[in-house]
Amino acid sequence: MNAFLMLTIIGVSIILSDAVQPLGAGYNSRCVCLKLESRIIPQQNLRRVEILPRGPHCKTTEVIAGLSSGERICLNPRTPWVKKLIQFIERKDRVIKKV
Repeated sequence: MNAFLMLTIIGVSIILSDAVQPLGAGYNSRCVCLKLESRIIPQQNLRRVEILPRGPHCKTTEVIAGLSSGERICLNPRTPWVKKLIQFIERKDRVIKKV
């Protein structure tokens, strides 16, 4: 009985250690965006835009918009207006980094 209990505990700990990847604070092992929005969001409704580059956690770039209502939505990075938004943000970041 003790051997069975010990094997069960070892098995569960191995499964849990594989599920939790200690890759750093804020690391997510999968894509954040499950549903993508393509409609144009008026500039006055945008409060924040996060760009998560593709990587081991997700094979696509993710663009998350924080709206003035407090809602967060995922924007489709292949939509022309979102591509322009990404370019604008990247240019702005380059200028800030140069200063």
